[in-house]
Amino acid sequence: MLRPKRTTLLYSAALLLLGLGIGCSGTLLVQKWTTPPPAPVRPKPEPPPAPKLTTDLLLEGEPAMGAANAPLTIVEFSDFECVYCQRFHEQVLPQLKQQYVDRGLVRFVHKDLPLPFHQHARPTATAARCAGEQNRYWEMYEAIFDQQSCLECKGVTGIAKEQKLDTDALEACMKREATQALVNANLSEAELHNIRATPTFVIGPTQAGNKHSGEIIEGAMPWPQFKALVDAQLKAVNKP
Repeated sequence: MLRPKRTTLLYSAALLLLGLGIGCSGTLLVQKWTTPPPAPVRPKPEPPPAPKLTTDLLLEGEPAMGAANAPLTIVEFSDFECVYCQRFHEQVLPQLKQQYVDRGLVRFVHKDLPLPFHQHARPTATAARCAGEQNRYWEMYEAIFDQQSCLECKGVTGIAKEQKLDTDALEACMKREATQALVNANLSEAELHNIRATPTFVIGPTQAGNKHSGEIIEGAMPWPQFKALVDAQLKAVNKP
């Protein structure tokens, strides 16, 4: 009588083990089929094309300081809200002006490149141009960079008022389509040549006809390094 009972127990245990095996296999099978496929490998985005002049820059009507017949011209693409542009204004431009512009060696020309993520970049660009109608462009240029951190609290009109400008005339000028078109022309020119960084400089020999071409330099740099570039360009211009 004991043998049938033992046989029954062994049979039940075997069925239980078989059931567990099937269950595990079934679980593994389900896991195998429900595991998500690996994420597709996305190609790395290609870097933007490097800036390169495809035609000469047009300088007619752009704000400029220095002699028109200076041997070297430096064109600046700049944003009044850019901290690196402010660094150039504070650390490089004063020495460039004293040592080269005032001595008739360099003509310095400004072009606007207000970046879309800078709230005050475009209004300040138009305000500076309109200050030029009152023969105060470079004073306004300097005041805006000096008070860059105050653009939010004062606004560009407040800065202009401190500079004793006619703010009514300034604001009327800023709203004119012709003024906006000047800034748009600079933006289109920068886009044409893949110039995106501020500041960007184009340094080369002065040409006739208010046109310009030369070496493209991206970003602010210390005065000694910038001075070395200017000296190298002047040496090339003066080479017999």
